[in-house]
Order: sequence, then structure tokens, then C-alpha cells
Amino acid sequence: MIPNSPFRIVRFLSVLAIASGLAAVPRAGYAQSGAPQKIDIGNLPADVVDDVIIPIPQEIFASLDKLGNQNWKSHLLRKDVDLDANRSRTAFLFGLVISEGFIAVQAEDRDEVKRAGREVLRLAGALGVKSEVEGHALAIIDGANAGEWSGVRRELDRTRQTVIDTMEKQRDKEFADLVSIGGWLGGTRALAALVSDRYSADAAELLHQPDLLDQISRRFAGLSDRARIGAIFERVTQTLDALKPLMRTNGDGNVPAEAVGKIESLTTDLTNAVYGN
Repeated sequence: MIPNSPFRIVRFLSVLAIASGLAAVPRAGYAQSGAPQKIDIGNLPADVVDDVIIPIPQEIFASLDKLGNQNWKSHLLRKDVDLDANRSRTAFLFGLVISEGFIAVQAEDRDEVKRAGREVLRLAGALGVKSEVEGHALAIIDGANAGEWSGVRRELDRTRQTVIDTMEKQRDKEFADLVSIGGWLGGTRALAALVSDRYSADAAELLHQPDLLDQISRRFAGLSDRARIGAIFERVTQTLDALKPLMRTNGDGNVPAEAVGKIESLTTDLTNAVYGN
């Protein structure tokens, strides 16, 4: 049972972050056809840290698999990470790279998974958590070489949790939040791209998350100036505001194809800006 709280935000570092609002979430489940009407957060295993709900990434992927075979490989970014002295941007990038790792696993792309493992280690070093993450990063690379995709997923998830735990112990909770929001961004970008490829109302329902977006926006707005250093974070605010009307349903109760395309464009543009290109 996930406890209620006055304010909750999902911290999810992979393909998709899904949260409840302030009230209880209806358990929509799946249509008889097998296509998801909405991911059922009430039935997903989750970690709870203070006022935070963390869905387990591989469970989210099990839900996304209900969409059928998808061309994940075509939506890999394949971007190199350029580090700078901005630790806030580094934290945001860490979340993006973790989400990219999960997408690469779905694509079963060995080279991209190994790249994610190497970048995770490099970013962890810049965040001061390299020793805690090193074993996971090496296991990600070894698992990719062996094609052990379920094991790689587990290690990506363990990396996520290790970084969150370590940063919170170091009283860097706000930077952990940036990691989480970066992961949500990367996941939303990939999901919107997939739905744009083969639009259906059922698939687009996965992007109907107005309560989640409200929670993320409030959480981001509440971060200190110390955690939002750099011009890129003004762009985050602008993008979150622009996404709000798009992640709601129209008069037919659907997230229309046009809105899905705009979600993909906005999240791709912001992702590119965070990477620096």
C-alpha cells in the first residue's frame, strides 16, 4: 500500500514516470485487447522515500510492452556527454543517460548500452558518487556484452537507486530530484516518439498525465537557486508549462495525435538543449 501524502512527486530515472495526484488514482488497468488504457500505478511495485513514490522501471517496461513491437532503436539519441562545471546540469544529464540506457536495452543495442554504462560512470564521478556506482556500471557493460538484457535492466535500476540513496545521505536531495526529472524527460521523449510513429488512442493514453506534470512542475519550482544554476533551467520551466495543456485529454477523452507530436517536439528540443546541441 502506497501511503497518501499532501504532496508527492514520482522520481523515475528511466522511460516513463507516472504518479497519482492528490486524490486516489482509479485503477484503469488494461483493455481486453491487451493495449494499456493507463498504466496502473496502484499495482506497480514502488519504492517510497519520504514523500516520494518511485515506480520500478522494469515494471513500467512490462506495461509499455503491451503496446506491441516498437522500433526503439530508431529513437535512441546516440549523443556524447560533454561535462562542464555545472553540477545541476550534470545531475539532469545523469537522469537522461539512465533513461537512454533503458531505451537501448529495449532496442537490444549492445553498443549503446555499453556507452550508457561508461557515461553513467563518468557522470557519477562528476557528482561525487563514482565509487558507489562503479560496480553497477561495470555490470551494465558486462551484461550488454553477454546480451543479458534483464540483468542490465536490474543494474540500471540499482544504479538509479544507489545514486538517489547516496545523494540523499550527502544532503544533496535537490540534485537527486534533478536526476529524477531528467529521467522523466528522457522517458517521455521516447514514449511520445513511439506513439507518434504508430498513433492510437490507447497508446496516447500513456501520455495523459496532467497530475504528474503538475507535481513535477511544483517540485521543480520549489528547488533552490543553488539547484537551478544555469540558463537551461529557465528552459525547463518553459517546457513544463508548455506541456501541461498537451497532456490533457480532448472532448473525446483522448490525447490527440497533434498533441503527441508537440510533446515529442518539446521534449526533444529540451533534451538536445541539456546535452548542449
